[in-house]
Amino acid sequence: MKVANRIIGLTVLLMAQLAAAQLNVGENTKLNAGGLFTFGYTGDYGDQIPSDHGLDLGFDGKVSGYYYNPNFLSFTATPYYDQSRADSNYQSLTGASGVDGTANFFTGSNFPGSVNYHYDTNSTGTFGLAGQPNFTTYGTTQGFGINWSALVPDWPTLSVGYSQGSGNSTIYGTDQEANSSTRLFNLHSNYQISGFRLNGYFDRNSLNSEFPEFLAGEQATEQESSGHDFGFGAQHLLPLHGTFYVNYNRASSTSDYLSDQGQNASTSNTSSYTDSNETANATFHPTEKLSLNVTQNYTDNLSGYLAQNLASNGVAPPGVNLGTGSYSSTLGGGATYSFTNFLSGSMQATYYDQHYFGQSYTGEYLSGTVNYGKRLFDMFTFSASVIDSSNGQGTNAVGFIGNVNFFRRFGGWQTSGQFSYAQNVQTLLVTYTISYYSYSANVNRRLPGGMRWIAAFNGNHSGLSQEQGTSNHSEGYSTSLSTRRLAINGLYTQSSGVSLLGAGGLISPTPTPGLSNIILFGGSSYGGGISVTPVKRLSVSGTFNRAISNTIASTTSHNNMEIFNAQMQYHLRKIGLLAGYTRFTQGISAIGAPANTTSYFVGMTRWFDFF
Repeated sequence: MKVANRIIGLTVLLMAQLAAAQLNVGENTKLNAGGLFTFGYTGDYGDQIPSDHGLDLGFDGKVSGYYYNPNFLSFTATPYYDQSRADSNYQSLTGASGVDGTANFFTGSNFPGSVNYHYDTNSTGTFGLAGQPNFTTYGTTQGFGINWSALVPDWPTLSVGYSQGSGNSTIYGTDQEANSSTRLFNLHSNYQISGFRLNGYFDRNSLNSEFPEFLAGEQATEQESSGHDFGFGAQHLLPLHGTFYVNYNRASSTSDYLSDQGQNASTSNTSSYTDSNETANATFHPTEKLSLNVTQNYTDNLSGYLAQNLASNGVAPPGVNLGTGSYSSTLGGGATYSFTNFLSGSMQATYYDQHYFGQSYTGEYLSGTVNYGKRLFDMFTFSASVIDSSNGQGTNAVGFIGNVNFFRRFGGWQTSGQFSYAQNVQTLLVTYTISYYSYSANVNRRLPGGMRWIAAFNGNHSGLSQEQGTSNHSEGYSTSLSTRRLAINGLYTQSSGVSLLGAGGLISPTPTPGLSNIILFGGSSYGGGISVTPVKRLSVSGTFNRAISNTIASTTSHNNMEIFNAQMQYHLRKIGLLAGYTRFTQGISAIGAPANTTSYFVGMTRWFDFF
């Protein structure tokens, strides 16, 4: 309550100061300010909160303007108070308050810059769950950022940025926290000289995350990470309509995973990586139909490189380890030829020299691909690739990649679909292959009375051929029926597989060998909604969603989330009438009994232009 009163006071003071500034500064300052006020009767009750009800005032404002000239200094501020109820347009469970502001200076000059700041309290957020709706949280976030550039003609460009932010949140219905703080700094530069396009960059980041214990288990309840990376590249035109480029980057990261063992005891597990990656490529187009390419790549630390590819927020998750001294070197080339406007073929050959898991491996890959872009039988387009691979251990294999797209109109029915399949396709490691398939379909139909019906489904399955328990799969189904005044929709999804604990929750990685500390997940969700506009300016809507999931780490948890929301809105000029009802349930078996909350609101809104 003190924070809310402070924000209201600051907002009123800001408006007063801005109004005074308009009067005192004169013609040099131009301002526009307005606000949407909400007033009504609200109430809420539940297992984890005390019941309350009464009259409620909310505010959502906007102040914008410039000083002297919009290209010299322009600014925007959007303070708000108690404007994130689930029965308002924000579709949130809590009445959040805060402010968001941005200032731009020297826009259009050679030295533009900007500053931004945001602060949100009592706001609803999420903690990610792979493949399913996220866990709902509530808490406070704030952040600050500044950017500046030097864009002097005929000189290298320079862009500098710095940002920091923090957030502390609690998973609704529990005492489990999911907190984080970040700091990011970056430099970027570009330059053109003697036909070369040069670029370089430097990034540095630090991240502190605190995870819910029911997910982290004994692995880690807190992660402190820092890292930096830098790189440069060059590009130049070549004869025969060719292009050459070379890139180099080097990345380092250190992470400390702290686990609370109880009774003031904790353990620490530190992991770090540094990897360098260099890539060179040249392409030629000697004729309009023929193109040639040659590519070379070297990576001096495959563990770090794989971890970097899995990185979230610039910080790699734990558990990627291919052993000491891992590296990869590849050299390849190929050609593509267009036989007609819709038929083309290509061939590619690649040689690998790698070391991981304490052994050295070599291998050759030869692939051929055919692309057919014209609709076959006025329905299908496709591409297909065959891959022949062999390695120094005497292993030979044949892989295949196929893609088929379908388009067809049957009277008033519009249909489309896609299917992709891959078997024994190479990964970044020469002795590992991946197999997958994905599919999707869509049906669209206009019905009498201006109605339209749409149905769709999609799915994908993937996994490493050499390892069990590293596969992921998901399926989703949805349908909708709509007219000018009515819309109905429904959906169902299910997914399962392996995940890693990252800063924003569980992430579902591409199947990767060498992973440890994985968390198994599985679940399904379903829901639907209806929206109707019986008369002009009046809308009534309702939605329902439920998600059921399981997570298995050192602790097994059965999770359930359910939310029902209904709204009514009527607008007449600048006045709006609102009514809303929300019922929310979230349960996590590893923590305790489910928590229930119900809220409702009836009131009106009015927009005011201050100046």
